[in-house]
Amino acid sequence: MKRKWLAIALSMALAVGMLSGCGDSNEEATTAPAADEGSSDAGSADAGSADAGSDEGSAEEPAVELLEDGGGKVLNIYVWNDEWKTRFEKYYPDYKDGKVGDVTVNFIQNANEGSNYQDKLDEALSKQESASADDKVDIFLAEADYIDKYKSAAADLAVPVEQLGITDADMAEMYDYTRQAATDENGVQRGVSWQACAAGMIYRRSKAKKYFGTDDPAEVQNFVSDWDKFKEACEKIRTESKGKEYMLFGPDDMQRIFTNNDSTKFVNDGVLAATPGLNDWADTMKEYCDAGYIQDPAGGLWSEEWGKAQSNDGKVFAFFGPAWYIYFCMTGYSGASQKDDGTWVHKDGKDSYGDWALCQGPQSFNWGGTWILAAKGTDNAALVGDIMKKMTCDQDILYNISKDNQDYVNGKAACDKLIADGITSDFLGGQDLISSLKEAAEAVSMTNLSPYDQQCIENSQAQFKDFFTGKVSKEDATKKWQDEVIKAFPNLTAG
Repeated sequence: MKRKWLAIALSMALAVGMLSGCGDSNEEATTAPAADEGSSDAGSADAGSADAGSDEGSAEEPAVELLEDGGGKVLNIYVWNDEWKTRFEKYYPDYKDGKVGDVTVNFIQNANEGSNYQDKLDEALSKQESASADDKVDIFLAEADYIDKYKSAAADLAVPVEQLGITDADMAEMYDYTRQAATDENGVQRGVSWQACAAGMIYRRSKAKKYFGTDDPAEVQNFVSDWDKFKEACEKIRTESKGKEYMLFGPDDMQRIFTNNDSTKFVNDGVLAATPGLNDWADTMKEYCDAGYIQDPAGGLWSEEWGKAQSNDGKVFAFFGPAWYIYFCMTGYSGASQKDDGTWVHKDGKDSYGDWALCQGPQSFNWGGTWILAAKGTDNAALVGDIMKKMTCDQDILYNISKDNQDYVNGKAACDKLIADGITSDFLGGQDLISSLKEAAEAVSMTNLSPYDQQCIENSQAQFKDFFTGKVSKEDATKKWQDEVIKAFPNLTAG
């Protein structure tokens, strides 16, 4: 049964929310989220501006009217893997045995390769208005490569977060770029993220000692602090190993450094063109392949051989990625196995787990990120708002996510506490992951996003392999890349 909260209830809820920020709630999904009396965060500083002392009979409207809640009994969440599912099930305080109160939680998972996930999500969203209550999309996730499409005011697929009761005060501890990336062309924020994805160079400590005489991140950084020094380090490894070890596994490993730092988008006014970053990546990787700095010029991310290169017997010095890359990729390939409680078991000296460290490398960059968005037409607005708020604003929840999963979270206060508490990474040999990426996280900008980025990135990695192996010219590889992207987006033209 649909119902609209009374103005007085809305006013009181907003006032309490301002007073206590992202506190925990034990209310059922069909009621307005209430804050835990014991919570405190950045929102507390603005408590004086909330009209908490208004008369009980006041009918004054709040600044923003919260979205009507439909009292839904099924919460449908679209995802492409189980990353956020595991976070939600472990850390959202009101979740238990597949339910939140009397609402059944239903995760709908579709693989992210190509446009598969987006296609399935788009189909579901297109039927949102006519879908039955139990089939409506309530929450969906979007990656950095295509969030630009789903945050759009013109598309109007995602609910503004302010209509879900999430305020600027609630989000005060977030990194600015994570809010910018989910803000539409009219300045309205439509998504939130629990993670920040600043990235760096993840290198083997034992190989650093062998070639540079130290495994200390600050000292190793001196050997790779700009592109000239990085090339010298590549040559040093090639020469001293007599061509038996390599700086990189494949050309794809470093692509995000170049494209993330682009000043232009892949598509401008409907015209698809290679950006300066894409060209620099192609030219630099071709040079590195020809010089013997790369193990497999045709080697791609996520391949079996790429995983083996991270093992104890791997011949590669460094990989480039953010915290999620370490946890979801490198940790398993390092030879360790995960127990039910989330901890990792490894055999010291018989696998590469713990033989890694992280420094910035030749240039700082960001890779990825996942945003949580509320689907327009959700019939679980109150619950959706509470989930989004707690999972991205509650500093205690964020602290535990990072501590347990080596994730870099989108909460500055949580990150500061992790540093102060001396939380370190076993995978990184006891290094403080948060401190290592903190400066880079502050500097991230995502102004070059476009709705076409996933196809542009994935197709460039596929189509430039023949260039790196000497089979085609760069011009031919670029044309084939454009042709493949335009197949996916016929509205584009090649520039």
